[in-house]
Amino acid sequence: MCDVDILSKRESVEPTKENTMIVIIGAGLAGLSTASFLGRIPHKVFEREAMVGGLCRSHQVDGFTFDQAGHVLHCKSVGIRRFVEKLLGDGLVSHSRHSAIYSKNVLTPYPFQANLHGLPREVVRDCLFGYVAALVKGNSSLDAHFSSFKAWILGNFGEGIAEHFMVPFNEKLWKVPLEELTTEWTALVPRPELEDVINGAFGLANRDFGYNTKFFYPRSGGIQTLPFALLQRIGKVECHKEVVEVSTKSRRVQFADGSTENYEALVSTMPLPELLWRCTDLPKSLREGSKDLRWTSVYTVNLAVARKNISTQHWIYFPEKIFPFYRVGFPMNLSLSMGKKGTSSIAAEISHRPDVQISHGKLIKQTCSGLVRAGICRPDDTFIISEVQDIPYAYVIFDRARGVIVPKLLAELERRGIYSVGRYGRWEHTSMENAIQQGKDLATRLRRTMMAF
Repeated sequence: MCDVDILSKRESVEPTKENTMIVIIGAGLAGLSTASFLGRIPHKVFEREAMVGGLCRSHQVDGFTFDQAGHVLHCKSVGIRRFVEKLLGDGLVSHSRHSAIYSKNVLTPYPFQANLHGLPREVVRDCLFGYVAALVKGNSSLDAHFSSFKAWILGNFGEGIAEHFMVPFNEKLWKVPLEELTTEWTALVPRPELEDVINGAFGLANRDFGYNTKFFYPRSGGIQTLPFALLQRIGKVECHKEVVEVSTKSRRVQFADGSTENYEALVSTMPLPELLWRCTDLPKSLREGSKDLRWTSVYTVNLAVARKNISTQHWIYFPEKIFPFYRVGFPMNLSLSMGKKGTSSIAAEISHRPDVQISHGKLIKQTCSGLVRAGICRPDDTFIISEVQDIPYAYVIFDRARGVIVPKLLAELERRGIYSVGRYGRWEHTSMENAIQQGKDLATRLRRTMMAF
């Protein structure tokens, strides 16, 4: 791990009165939200791509709409839910989650640990005995006690659930040994009580678990409907504007087209490592610290099948290695407007390390074969559409290096007038709701600062 000594060089980075512009880099949800809540404070939004949305984008192919990986709105915050409802009006539809796990040739409801019924008896036995053994040890509530995510799994769920689902699924998703992951993000993992696990093993009705039992999705247009609605609030974004350099001393951004923009405050939603590489006047130790930040990339294989109702689920998890994908979603189950009558659409997600590339032809072939093996597709199905999207930054890896480096990086950037926000800006695992809230909170801070200035 690189030791980030950010205090070794304390250059003068005080603001000046020559410019009061706020520059926002990235027109994803965090950037657009920040702009929409800034009000009359002077600001400009710049986006590298041809359209707004960031990761929250959709595209259309021959009458089908595909999001860039799976996106649904949880809206646990009443304030954010009201804000989104105001943005989308009756274009926002509420759903009750239908998701499952496919393993041991059986489809069981999500989450695995609370719905063991239907699995082979020896698997159910292993999971129950292991869970009770972990419960007897009494460490499950002491998250900080565990040295790694793998230790946390074993301490909370026992060896059976770990072996049959938790470990293989997460190894497939993260693409790193689970001993290298910390427990900072585990609040997202459902932890049922003993009664729930026993009820699920006997097939008795269980209450819903997880943070997304209820969610919202646009009635039409895909998830990009949300950033498009935000765009209407702010009016203008300059697209095709890629940042190549940021001078933190002179507070100037340079773009690939040769243009520059001065700022008083810079809001960046680009991935944190990319921001640091572009800030050429940061201390060397600070920039080198970014080399220890890791992430997982994802391929999304989008398919359209000439057969309707191939699944009743919103998405299905696949822990076993015989399947290339870790999750398969069904966009038309979120909204029929996502496809054509009499057909079905599929979005299969396959994680990979950033330095590993797989040909699109191979990905499509493996995905179609896996879908047939799982009984979702048939050997004689006709695929109307088959395409691959590569998402370079998908999941931030929560390892020990991240916990040490990121707070220092963010603090030093802010000292220099740079606010790094959003899922990849703060280098964390956040939802769309979190991104909107972060933008709102930051805008409130900046308004107070700029008005006082």
